[in-house]
Amino acid sequence: MKRFFLIGSILISGFISAHAQKSFTFGIGPNIGVPVGDASDITSFIVGGEVQGECKFNKNVSAVFTSGYTHFIGKDLGLGVKINYGAIPVLAGIRYYPSAKFFIGGQAGYGFFTGDASNGGFAYKPQIGFDAGAAQIAVSYNAITNNGTIGWVGLSGIFKLSGNKTVTKK
Repeated sequence: MKRFFLIGSILISGFISAHAQKSFTFGIGPNIGVPVGDASDITSFIVGGEVQGECKFNKNVSAVFTSGYTHFIGKDLGLGVKINYGAIPVLAGIRYYPSAKFFIGGQAGYGFFTGDASNGGFAYKPQIGFDAGAAQIAVSYNAITNNGTIGWVGLSGIFKLSGNKTVTKK
């Protein structure tokens, strides 16, 4: 797993360096969610944080890289039993901006489970959102699949810390 993170970090760093002349932003923020499907049987609420890098190729298309930590607040399953677990998704994807402020996109990658859950699986995250310049807000469906699917509908906010916060038309 350490090798995966190292290789992933090197690839992402190389991609960012190669596209540094493009519009790049880096941000961090909270996320919350409600479980859907099988996840709602053992989880009552989701809370976490994420980091995001976005490289705009032009005013309409960008590449997005996201990671973070999501904690699943377990339900009482009886006799005081609660499942305590989290997920660390590592995702990459594309966003399309039909207008300067609104975007739709999707990301895919791998989600590592922590705590009482083990292993991980294929992770994906289609989303729609609003870009206010210095901040973004997005609604997404998040899922990690591996012999079943843990899914949730999430709301995330990203506060941009560095980079170009707007794209100018060339």
